[in-house]
Formats: sequence, structure tokens, C-alpha cells
Amino acid sequence: MKIVIKDGYFCLAFCLGADKSWEEDYDDMVLELLDDDESCYIIYRLDEARGRHFEHVFITWQPEDASVADRATYTTSKSNLIELYEDGTFTYHLAGANECDVDFNALKYVMMSEGEIEPLSKYEELKREALAEEEVARSRQMKKIPDIDMQVDDDAIKEINKFVKGFINFVQFGIDNKKEIIRCSDSRNVTVNELPDKMPEATPRFNLFRYSHVKEGKYTEFVPVFIYYIPEEGSAKSKSLYPCAIDGFIKKLQGYGADIKLRLEFSDLHDMTEGVLYELIYPPDRSELEKSFREIAPTKRAGKRGGWVKVLPV
Repeated sequence: MKIVIKDGYFCLAFCLGADKSWEEDYDDMVLELLDDDESCYIIYRLDEARGRHFEHVFITWQPEDASVADRATYTTSKSNLIELYEDGTFTYHLAGANECDVDFNALKYVMMSEGEIEPLSKYEELKREALAEEEVARSRQMKKIPDIDMQVDDDAIKEINKFVKGFINFVQFGIDNKKEIIRCSDSRNVTVNELPDKMPEATPRFNLFRYSHVKEGKYTEFVPVFIYYIPEEGSAKSKSLYPCAIDGFIKKLQGYGADIKLRLEFSDLHDMTEGVLYELIYPPDRSELEKSFREIAPTKRAGKRGGWVKVLPV
């Protein structure tokens, strides 16, 4: 079976029945289903049974010519697809960006390492060593995916400049999934209580906000706060693309003059309140903000689901 992700759903794109033995069918079937510019999952059934199940191979195909968003979506959705099957369904797992990563020889190497088949020939072993070197190089590239240097739209830059100069205290940004560019979706002056109304129900958003408030009887204008809203709902593509772009975007904002001192992440709009924001900015122990990660449970929660709030260093 070839499975693809369309509009946030796992969809069966193609299926083939057995023709010969699984060894003879493998390359003809698996390699035929792979596209050069689109990721997919392949589930391949072997002839042998192990306990209650036939043995299966689970293949994650993420070609180098696929978009960053496409590869990120399949990386983050893999565990969700596997959970749809019973434990023990998948005996072997393969993943790759080139055909040699997932072909019959690649599977033979995995099976050999688990004692299932005889060792590879000298030629196959040399080929495997070459593939291992390529895999190391690809792994280094893949590690860069979570920190994409995504382009910022010119109109968004204009609104950022207005924010830096103090003309407005709120700018919201969204990612154009097709062009993979960051655009401004809203900009104005808002209060803390108005923030939840500015967030889409099922779409992540980046936000710049200047929090003005009263502290110890004195009016205070806090330094800019970066708020990342990531709802539990939403498409897999959006939820995987935004985390890839967040670090690079914050660096760009700082380059434009937004002196961001605090980065917050919300999953539930009911937590985006004056009380929670004040507590995050002025925690009882200021050293808490020096930790690489801190998670709090707001004392008052109006949401039905259990959301979370995170404070991370900039």
C-alpha cells in the first residue's frame, strides 16, 4: 500500500497484490510507487507470519526534491499512522530520500542485522558502507529542517517597523503554506483581553505584542513579547511547518529591531489571560526564566481541554 497525506488525512493512493514471492516482487513494486518530489509511506507485507500477524515493512519516503513542509509533515505524522495498527504489525522500518535507502538490498541489511538472513556479499557490504556515508550527510541536512530561514513578506516588514517605532502594539503573522513565506495577517493596538479573539480556531500564528500594564501602582510598558499560538486542532502540515520556522523568524525580528525578551507558547485560548501573562513575565522566582524550558498550570482554567503554556528562552 502507498499512503499519502491529503488535507490532513491519511489516504490510500495505490495498492498492489502479490505476484511472485515477496523477495522477487519487492523492488518492482516498492520502487515503482515512489515519486521524486513527493513524500509517502509504503506498507509492504512479507510472506511470513509472526504470531498473529504477517510481517510487514514500514517505509517512510522523503525525497530531497520534496518541499520542506512536505517532509516535515510526514516526519511528525509517522507515529500517528503507526498507532492505527496493532503492536507487532511492523517488523522492519526503512526511511530514506534515495531509492538505495529503501530498496531490497537496504531491507536485506536491516534483516541481516537482526539475524534474519545470511550476511551480505562483499559487493553489497561495500555498497552499504557508501550508503552509510550518504546517510550521515543527509542526517546533517535534515537537522537543519527545524530552523528554516523563511522569507518575510514586504508588507509584514512594514508592520514590524510600525511596531518597533511604537505606533502599534500587536502584529500577527501567518505562513503561506504554498509559497512558504511569512505574511502579516493582522496589525493594530489591542489589549490583553482582546488577544484570544485575534487567534484563529485551528491555525497556528506568530504574534508580536507589547504588554502595557500597571505594576506596583506604576504604569509599565514591558519589552516586546513573542507569542506562538499552536492550537490542538489544525492540519498536520501547518502544525509541522510553524515549528520549523519559529527560530529563524525570531532572529529576523530581532534584526528588524524588535528587542524580544520573552517567548511564550499557548495551546489553549482560555490560558491567554491578563493573570497568566503577568505571572509569566513576573514569576515569583525570576531564575525560573533562565531554565531552558518551563511549563506552568494556570490556577484558573476555563477551557474544557487541558491546554499548556510554555516559556522558552529567546
